[in-house]
Amino acid sequence: MEQTNKNNSIETTVSTNPWLNLLEDIFFRPHYAFESFLNREDMGSREIWKLHIFLSTLAPISKIFSNFAKAIYHFFLHRSAFSLSDITSGSLQIWIFFLVAISAIRFADIFRVYYKRWDRTANWNPPVPWVLMIGFIPFTASGIFFFLPTPFNIGIMLLSFVYSLNLSYQALQNISNWTSEDFLSYLLQVAIFFSIIGLLFTFTYNIYRTIFQ
Repeated sequence: MEQTNKNNSIETTVSTNPWLNLLEDIFFRPHYAFESFLNREDMGSREIWKLHIFLSTLAPISKIFSNFAKAIYHFFLHRSAFSLSDITSGSLQIWIFFLVAISAIRFADIFRVYYKRWDRTANWNPPVPWVLMIGFIPFTASGIFFFLPTPFNIGIMLLSFVYSLNLSYQALQNISNWTSEDFLSYLLQVAIFFSIIGLLFTFTYNIYRTIFQ
């Protein structure tokens, strides 16, 4: 059975902005970020959601900046005009991607809390929530590198994804005594869960397209 949070005596930096505190913990003290968050009283689920949404906007802003730099370069080099659509090209799609990714991470976190509920006892304690949402903050923040050309931006995003997975594993290992086998088993079941959801969506869409088109 998973253990609940251990009351570790971890001191956190006092700041008026809890987002800055959490970001500082994640990037400078990652091994203690989760315990630090659980000991906070100034952050809850709403603040984590807001932080992810805010960080997700870095991707389209970075993409717009990149498009603008390219447009200025081509304007002075080839004297080619550019429009607003050239500046904003791809920014909305990138933002939607990160929003979908954040939602999928949250669903994976919910799945982690309840996927072993069948073997609970009468005194079953649910696992610590929000572990993946905190661990994947670096992944969401990687959108700031979309000003770089492809494939460098995609490569950094993939590296941040692996890094976020590692942070989540270390957190579950520290606060819930997960082993590598537990984590791999969980990832496999998450993959199966999302595959089933994807198959159901594809099946429903094909039925709709067959009947109405």
